[in-house]
Amino acid sequence: MQPVKSNCGSDGLLLPTPEPPQMEEASTGVIAGRYVSVYNNNQCLLLDLPVEVESVLIRYLGFREITRLAKVCRYLRDFIKEDKALERAWIRRFPSPQKYQLKTSIKTKDEQQIRDWLKPFASTGTIESLIKQRATTHFPAQLLFTCSKLMSECETFKLVPKAKITHLDRIGIADFTADSLHVVTAGFDETAKITGQKTDGSWELKATIRHDSLLFSAVFNIDGRQLVTSGTDFMVQICGQEDDGSWKVKAIIHQKMEGTLATFSADGNQLLTANDRTLKIYGRETDGSWEAKYTINHHCLIMSFRINSDSSHLFIKNPDKTLTIYGQEHDGTWEVKTTITHNHFVDSATFSADSRSLVTASRDMTAKIYGLQADGSWGEMTVITHDDAVRSASFSPDDRLVVTVSLDKTVKIHERQTNGSWETKYTFYQNAPARSARFSADGRHIVTTSDDNTAKIYSLQADRSWEEAGSITHKGRVLSANFGPDSCLVVTAGEDKTAKIYGLRPDGSWIKKAIIYHGPVIRYAKFSPDGRNVVAVCKDYTARITELWRGD
Repeated sequence: MQPVKSNCGSDGLLLPTPEPPQMEEASTGVIAGRYVSVYNNNQCLLLDLPVEVESVLIRYLGFREITRLAKVCRYLRDFIKEDKALERAWIRRFPSPQKYQLKTSIKTKDEQQIRDWLKPFASTGTIESLIKQRATTHFPAQLLFTCSKLMSECETFKLVPKAKITHLDRIGIADFTADSLHVVTAGFDETAKITGQKTDGSWELKATIRHDSLLFSAVFNIDGRQLVTSGTDFMVQICGQEDDGSWKVKAIIHQKMEGTLATFSADGNQLLTANDRTLKIYGRETDGSWEAKYTINHHCLIMSFRINSDSSHLFIKNPDKTLTIYGQEHDGTWEVKTTITHNHFVDSATFSADSRSLVTASRDMTAKIYGLQADGSWGEMTVITHDDAVRSASFSPDDRLVVTVSLDKTVKIHERQTNGSWETKYTFYQNAPARSARFSADGRHIVTTSDDNTAKIYSLQADRSWEEAGSITHKGRVLSANFGPDSCLVVTAGEDKTAKIYGLRPDGSWIKKAIIYHGPVIRYAKFSPDGRNVVAVCKDYTARITELWRGD
């Protein structure tokens, strides 16, 4: 059996009908003048177990193992299909935040919205068969897995323009809600616009939030029903969605000085704002209002900040080549835990998904990984070196790997060892300075961008090695590259006025599925959380939403 290189949703589903297992012929011999047949009693114990136990045991297997198990015999193939074992294993590959996002994108849709969502790729019979199972616990996984499978089978996509959102100046932010039903765009024209999807699939402007100056941020909370905006003026605005679908300003937080950063915590229960040297943490009350809970008076200007996924630690990036980590004490106060020092500006800093590690990337040609110690302190775990500025450093979803990219034209993959140390496992050489790197949600692929007008995809192989699996070329710099939510699609945006969509094939290669042309340069492009739409931010002050359909 050939190793399965792809972890895409369609892998292993289109199985040939296996032949039933053949019983071995009994061995015969002569003992005391008699012919004796000896039968092999070492039969497959799995098939002798109760159905409930078989189901539990199979759920301990990974996607690849279940795919291969389905090829053993008809009984296991049918059992795996009936038990939705492939669907369950497929969604288990994703980290908890991604699973939440994927399931949210489905649970908030009514039956008609699900029909409309599936219509571009599924037949009416398939759609109605799935709808009948909506009440079952495995429905979100089954629906997402089926949709991913159908999309991966398409050699090409047909592109359907759905909306054009216009600002009066450059758009700096464009993002979807977790349910994919709303998009926020924020521009240099001092406005943020919320555009929502109607029941018929079209999009319409829902609200315009106005500030008195440039916007720094526009962020939805986890359930997509609140939005916080902030900028260079003296206020933070919190907008909420009403039961009738409209959006209204719910609260305004006034600041003493110009320039405020604002965001929600991962669980949506806290709001953090930073203004000058002050960071405030607000808690959400039962009536939906926000009350200031704690104030951190920082020692210098706050350039940026981020709170980790369990809201126990946050970092503040300083203008003096340092980064400060704060931790919350048992009494609710926040104390400085450590300061990370570089010899040049820190370009990025990222917490791991488990909140216990942090990696920085600096122009001093190093990336540093710090880890949370047993006593609550943070210690330096390793220093990763390059021969030029490190432009990006990020953890894999399972926190086992870190990828760094540098202007020295290299991409390095580092692996955490059992003793907690880190070791550089792979170095890939590119033809020009590398600018960015992102892991797919399942952690099995990395997409990078570099100054040679290409995006490269590196994939995890069956033997746990990493190899280059695809290359996407533009006729100009690649300005962004992002994976789809199921890790089987990539969209890139380039200076050549195109966004290119590539898809993963069962053999592990990547093929071009569509090219989006909007006329102006596409500065940024990303998929919606349900994978059905792409939003592209263009140089002509527009953001355009395009829906994917099965190609001819």
